[in-house]
Amino acid sequence: MEEKEYILGMDIGGTNLRMGLVDRQYRVRDVEVIPTKSVYESGSTPEAIAGVIRDYCGRTMDSKMPLMIAAGFPSVVDRARRRLYSSTNLPGLDGIDIVEVLEAALGIPVIIQHDAYYLLAYDMYDYKIPSQGTMLGFYFGTGIGNAIFMNGEPYIGKNGTASEVGHIVYPMRDEVCSCGNSGCIEIFSCGKSLERIMERHFPETPIREAFVKHGDSRILDDLVRYMAVPIVAEVNILDPEAVFIGGGLVQMEAFPRDKLIQYVLENTRKPYPAENLVTHFSRPGAGNGIIGAAIEGYRTLEGKK
Repeated sequence: MEEKEYILGMDIGGTNLRMGLVDRQYRVRDVEVIPTKSVYESGSTPEAIAGVIRDYCGRTMDSKMPLMIAAGFPSVVDRARRRLYSSTNLPGLDGIDIVEVLEAALGIPVIIQHDAYYLLAYDMYDYKIPSQGTMLGFYFGTGIGNAIFMNGEPYIGKNGTASEVGHIVYPMRDEVCSCGNSGCIEIFSCGKSLERIMERHFPETPIREAFVKHGDSRILDDLVRYMAVPIVAEVNILDPEAVFIGGGLVQMEAFPRDKLIQYVLENTRKPYPAENLVTHFSRPGAGNGIIGAAIEGYRTLEGKK
């Protein structure tokens, strides 16, 4: 295998770290999944991530290195796309220039991004959606991941902190969010909220069977209604070409996807964008974030030529 044939795509979540080698045709190989906890509990988190990469390349590339590392994190990323903030599930990363640390340790270019942007990049590729116009991605997992692409470019805002639609405040609620504010819609519309619902109302049911056994309950219907709120808000503001919805929550067995779309359309501005709103659900795959990272990595390399 020749050196620099691949980009190493990484999807670093609060629960698992996924990585794989992706070629220019966006084919992925040697996908590995390891518990994220095993990384940040091993010492300095940045150095531990570098060690994981070095060990992986040693096993899969005969100790050669890929062309680039493209890593997605479930964190707020600064405008320069070098530092991570609000990494509540990844201790030891807040405020550190992770790009500098990894490039110094590995000797190859590194790019980082909020993981939702890589998921949206993959979904646009998977559905063969042209990049013109505005594309929105909503990924309901442990929290809410949100991403915006405008004419093929990630929209990140003045400070790099755009696409935090999960932190729209829901009126008259005082529950404290992990961001430090109170009443954020994410509190009521993600995997953590489902966990709280199951513990309080259906403790006898495994969470994986939540919608199979209790999908008609008012409390789970409310959860789906809450999920529609951030989608509607961003759709009404940006009038997108297409909306992508994914994440582990909507991929659960018996999740009421039709009902979610119904609640979105009921509350979206009439006649437009409601009447011609295009929505797609992400097709599940362990390599989605990995391939999406490589898509943006190759785009970055092409831009540097």
